[in-house]
Amino acid sequence: MNPTTRSLLLVVLCFLLADVSLAESRDEVRGLWVIRTSLRTPEAIDNLVAEAAESGINTLMVQVRGRGDAFYSSRLEPRSDLLKDQPPDFDPLAYVLVKARSRNIRVHAWINTLLVHEPSTETLPRGHVLTRHPEWAMVPAKLAPLLYANKASFPRSLNRIAEVIRQRSDETEGYYLDPAEPRVREFLVQVCSDILSKYAVDGLHLDYIRYPNPEFGFGRAAIDSFKTDIDQKLRAAERKRMSKAFAKNPLAYTQKYSAEWDAFRRRQVTRLVQRLGITAKKLRPGVTVTAAVAADSDRAYARKFQDWKLWMEEGFLDALCPMAYTSDPSVFKNQLAIARGFSFGGKVWAGIGAWQAPIDSTLEKIALARKIRADGFLLFCYGALSEDKPGPAVSALARLKAFLAESEAAHQPAAARTAF
Repeated sequence: MNPTTRSLLLVVLCFLLADVSLAESRDEVRGLWVIRTSLRTPEAIDNLVAEAAESGINTLMVQVRGRGDAFYSSRLEPRSDLLKDQPPDFDPLAYVLVKARSRNIRVHAWINTLLVHEPSTETLPRGHVLTRHPEWAMVPAKLAPLLYANKASFPRSLNRIAEVIRQRSDETEGYYLDPAEPRVREFLVQVCSDILSKYAVDGLHLDYIRYPNPEFGFGRAAIDSFKTDIDQKLRAAERKRMSKAFAKNPLAYTQKYSAEWDAFRRRQVTRLVQRLGITAKKLRPGVTVTAAVAADSDRAYARKFQDWKLWMEEGFLDALCPMAYTSDPSVFKNQLAIARGFSFGGKVWAGIGAWQAPIDSTLEKIALARKIRADGFLLFCYGALSEDKPGPAVSALARLKAFLAESEAAHQPAAARTAF
């Protein structure tokens, strides 16, 4: 059997297993975020599924799109370089689906939505979205006058952006796509459609569906669209004055109407969330759509342009996953309580930063999440808890298993609430 045939058969098997009955939808979600580096070989996936099942985990968020590349059979994006030592027919997503189904574990396809690469053009793979469309990259404000006046080129414009990213590495992880560019939104719809049409995943998990910080998002498409929006609201004299200012400075509108500019960028993210959610439900009506969001609602709104309260109110998401990675239990509890208060009948799965704290702290946060009636928890991440790591982490999954076994009988998940 040739590699292509084997790969196709594996994908078909995923669909045949789609009707396998999993735990009831109201069960507590006990999940792991699984970074793509834990999916590089069949043996690694075998270990992942076995350890998850043994530990009482029922949901895996598997990262299949990390940096604009694919850990699945993609017609749109290059195969991840992390799989270069594997045969071409090895499909990590298809493989994990088959293995997880056999252990009654749900699988959600986790994609880094707008973050697409580290700040370097040297490592961009052939066929990467930014090699084809450098003009889709999110532009920092300090480069806007230069790049607005000159057509974006590869790699020159990206190298300039990379310099700024490295200067803001505390808040900017790499190149982002700009959601204000209509072609970006359409491309991401196609990426998600490609996954959902081929694989019987239980959910679509949206990560990095945000801006890195307020200093980004000043590309030509965004500036022009915002200018059009504002011009429609201005009197003729003011519009003429602003037009003259804009001819000298492409940031004239964003500087003059800064609050409206922030709201504009917030709408771009919301529009993308809505579009991807609609697409997912159309292709797979039973799929669960979730997003990882900044847990501090004010920071999410003002600095990341994530209006996740609105997303939940409008029903764009089935579950919200606040990344409550604080080490302070009181802050953790407060952040989740706010998320719960604005869930509008949707679910809240507590995101817990297990990689940065002892297992006792992780178990304490699971208990706190249950006290405020969260619908489940997600631990970041499997690699930090797995037996692949020496030292204290070796016993982490065993401790988790014992904790979940002891508390399972006593825990009752919150009932779904009526939206209002």
